[in-house]
Amino acid sequence: MDYRVKKIINMLRYKGIKCTYNYLWYQILYAHQGFWAKLLWTRLYPLFVHSPRLLEIEVTTHCPLKCVICEHTYWREEPREMSFEQFKQIVDQFPKLKWIGLTGIGESFMNKDFLKMLKYIKSKRIYVELYDNFSFIDKSVAEALVKLSIDKIFISIDAATKVTYEKIRVGANFDKVLENIKRFLSIRKERGIPYPELSYHYIINRLNIDEVIPFVDLVHSLTGKESSIIFTRLLHYYPEIKDIAVDIPPELIMRVMNKSKETGVRIGWNADVPLQKPPASECSYWIMPFIFASGDVIPCCAGNEANKRDLQRKYRMGNIFEDKFADIWNSKNYNILRQFLHKGKIPVQCQDCCVFDTKRNK
Repeated sequence: MDYRVKKIINMLRYKGIKCTYNYLWYQILYAHQGFWAKLLWTRLYPLFVHSPRLLEIEVTTHCPLKCVICEHTYWREEPREMSFEQFKQIVDQFPKLKWIGLTGIGESFMNKDFLKMLKYIKSKRIYVELYDNFSFIDKSVAEALVKLSIDKIFISIDAATKVTYEKIRVGANFDKVLENIKRFLSIRKERGIPYPELSYHYIINRLNIDEVIPFVDLVHSLTGKESSIIFTRLLHYYPEIKDIAVDIPPELIMRVMNKSKETGVRIGWNADVPLQKPPASECSYWIMPFIFASGDVIPCCAGNEANKRDLQRKYRMGNIFEDKFADIWNSKNYNILRQFLHKGKIPVQCQDCCVFDTKRNK
């Protein structure tokens, strides 16, 4: 049975109609930036500028790791944490929310209220995705995630060997991560449900590019033909990481896809991978705001990991702890940003976009 058909059947069975509908809305009208997304959010703009149905929230900037590929390692600011009350205040302003991503520049499980936040979201049948390195998902956390039936978790692992992994994700333990994954899968199997669905996320750089193919084998050994991987490159080439930045050669992409056919592991490529980027006039990412742990609202997540947090805050759309989101969404700042993008102009917030071409106009 086709994976997509099987997924919809499972969702209807385990999640119900509302969550399945929310997932399909996200997939069709946003995720793949296909015909309907471009039609509604770019070609028919401004007819469909309604309150966002998609949202990303950063619940903490705490993280004990010092990953060489992450901007957090090079910050010089005190960590910030969002309370459950603040989180609830945000979510309640989006009554038609269909999808939420709970991954920011921090380790979400360092927030003591994170599981409580997840429970609140799932009580509303909102489709939830998050990225995590699995360093802190012990038995009790794994059991809670399975019990809550979180929809999807992307496991961030950037190597097939212990040496390379621990060189990139400084402070993490490769063996412990694999142990956490295996225990998680065991707990999920015991409960007899396919959720949370797992996928793997691998950021290709100069340190690990030679382990891309072995990584497909590693993932296959963990989760078999139910496995899927999203490959990406470093989103931005700022000074601290420019020496390990590398483009993904077409021949490597071909080898990966051949390996996919051999193993049955599904492969996806992040939106930043293609060398030919679409023009800014085709951007619909603005329909998914990103909210920092501080409450600052930025247009989307594409500017993250550029190590320009001060610039992001300077040109924020507003702060949701200071103003209602509806007022921020209808503000002059947001209207100018949307009009600029529609005309193929580049707002200052989008100058370092890793997905769309900011060098050419419409």
